[in-house]
Amino acid sequence: MGIARDNLTKIIEKINQNEKAQVVFVTNIAGKDVDWEMSFQFNLDIEDPFYVDIKNRKAILLEGTKSDSVIVMSGDPNSIVKICNGKGDFTHAISREEINVEKGKVMDIIRLTRAITLVLKAN
Repeated sequence: MGIARDNLTKIIEKINQNEKAQVVFVTNIAGKDVDWEMSFQFNLDIEDPFYVDIKNRKAILLEGTKSDSVIVMSGDPNSIVKICNGKGDFTHAISREEINVEKGKVMDIIRLTRAITLVLKAN
């Protein structure tokens, strides 16, 4: 288990206990709330791959590679640690090329950042 995965696991647990953070995972389409289903694959330097699945307003972190992930990111695990400690966000890590988005939309990654930020502010 890597340091980025450990830190993100703790944040995911807090997201699943924070109703405001879970609301980030809801999209309103034509006046109807729809739960966001998304998967983030993390292929970080010197760490085993892992992914985060979001479904039914809950997130789960699992080991391995999910071949049909919507978002695939690679790069420096220390950037993830900084994000989990409130010392940065995915947008800045991407712009500094610490994290590379190999597949998917940055706007979807920003939504995960919002959930993390809400959890960090609640502490």
